[in-house]
Parts: sequence; C-alpha cells; structure tokens
Amino acid sequence: MSDPNEPTLPGSPGQPARPLVHIGYHKTGTTWLQKNVFNDEDLGLSLVAGPLPVRFWFIAINAFDFDPSRVRTRFRRSMEEAGERGLVPVFSHERLSGSPYAGGHDSKASADRLAATFPDARILVTIREQKSMILSVYKQYLRWGGAASFYQFLNAASGEGRLPVFRYDFFEYHRLIGYYKSLFGVENVLAQPYELLRARPADFLGRITGFLGLPDSEPPSSRANISPSALSLALKRRANRFLVRDALNPAPLLERPEINKTLHRACRRFDELAPADLLKRHEARWRDFVALQVGDRYAQSNALTSELIGVTLKDFGYA
Repeated sequence: MSDPNEPTLPGSPGQPARPLVHIGYHKTGTTWLQKNVFNDEDLGLSLVAGPLPVRFWFIAINAFDFDPSRVRTRFRRSMEEAGERGLVPVFSHERLSGSPYAGGHDSKASADRLAATFPDARILVTIREQKSMILSVYKQYLRWGGAASFYQFLNAASGEGRLPVFRYDFFEYHRLIGYYKSLFGVENVLAQPYELLRARPADFLGRITGFLGLPDSEPPSSRANISPSALSLALKRRANRFLVRDALNPAPLLERPEINKTLHRACRRFDELAPADLLKRHEARWRDFVALQVGDRYAQSNALTSELIGVTLKDFGYA
C-alpha cells in the first residue's frame, strides 16, 4: 500500500509513475472517459492500456497463467514514458469490475490481480443508479445478440452453478468498493456516481484531478451515446433468437455472419420512423418492470456505499 502523500507524477527517472486504474462499472460513461479524459495530455493523463490490452492481460488470461511480474514488465516502458512526460498512466476497462451478464463472478479475482500487479495504483470506480443500470445493461445484452426476455434475463436459471448468470447483488456497490479499499487503502480509491458526470461534469472531473493531485481543468464537451429504443430492441430480440450468434446467444437456429450490424441499422431506422408516443410508452413499460423487480433491494447497500464514498446517493435518485 502506497503513501497517500507520495506525488502521483514521476519521482525519479526510470521509475514508472503511479497508475490510475479505472474499473468501471459498465454503462457509466466509460467509452466517453476513455476517448475524452483518460487520453488528454492537457489534463495530465495518458491512457496506456484500454479495453483490449486490459482484457488480454487481466481478464481473459487463464488463472494459472497469470503472472503479475510479467504484466508489470509488459507495461513498464509505457508507464515510464508517461511519467517522463509528466503524465499519469491510466488503465481503463469496465470489465475489471466484473461482467453484469455473468453476475460479476470474477470481480474479486480481477481486484486481486490488479493489487498483485500494481500495489501502488489508485483506483477509480464509477457507479450508476441500479434501476437505470439494469435497464441499460439489458439493452446492451440485446444489442450484442441476446435472446432472453427481460424477465428471463433477470431470473436466469443458475443451473446449479454450471454457468455464471445475472445476479442482483452484483450491483450492491459497497461490496466491491469496500474490497478495493481493503486492498489499496481508503485514500487510494475514488468512487463517483455516473449521475454526477451527467449533471455536473466539471465537479466529476474536478474530483478525479484532485484525487490525483493534478490542477483543475475544464471538462471536455460530452455527447451522449444514444441507445436504441426499448421497442426496437424488443423486435431485435426476436431476430437474435434465430440469426445472431454471440457468447450471450451461442446457438441461434440459423447463424448469419454480420447480420447484427444490419439489425443495428434497422433499429436506428425504426426509431427514426416510429411515432414518439409509441416509443415512450414501451420505454415506460420497461422502466416500470425494472422498478417492480428491484423494489427497495438496494436501499441498505446504497446507504453503506454513500458512507464509503462520501456522496449522498439519495440526492442522485438512488434508493
């Protein structure tokens, strides 16, 4: 565990600067952060590893093959170069927090791998109100090719542990945040709600730069990644069942390579032509369904998370 008063920027020549590791969660503006914040030298940051290398070295690798010293060697030079330029090296991939489609079955293992590799790292966690999160995660599931109904997705049969599936407790954020604090130190973990990024991006960015000891800076302009509507995705789900092969839907009746791109274009076109009231009604139906399924199951966890991160989540619409 590192000294919290140690400068983030390089100390002695040839020594890598302390990294910032952003672990997600999913659907919390991660792509925007990677494109507009984590690779902005004017902010003092350098994205040395985004989703592909992080996935390869920390997530997809067989547990018996993982070697923290080998990973440190792989990234040492790029971290040194960032430090020599006065930049904080950043690693970012939302999958480090775990897969929401698989109940976060390897969330703890990823945390342990990061701690073994970069024990002096600073950790950034971004969270999102659970009902909004679950709706967005299900929409992404359909975009990738999933074929289960919303009810089936949320209530997947576990098969007595044969395969990891969706779990509500994956979104009890105090669990993962608390574990990272135990590994890296309370002062080396910053967790922020996605809703703060949307409402007050300058405050969101200011907390990150303050956490890293960097000067304040104006946030880059943001542009929302607009998801297809609930109705167009509900229609796409029917096609997924028969045509789209994906890890989330491994056995369609008739596999059609590249068909998913065509279906994405069809969703966008459908949303352009469909009556707005019709789209709003279907969207509201899914939101009501999520609210009914979730109820107040996250209230206690959110209270604990608020204490852990020093943010009153109730002010952002959390239970």
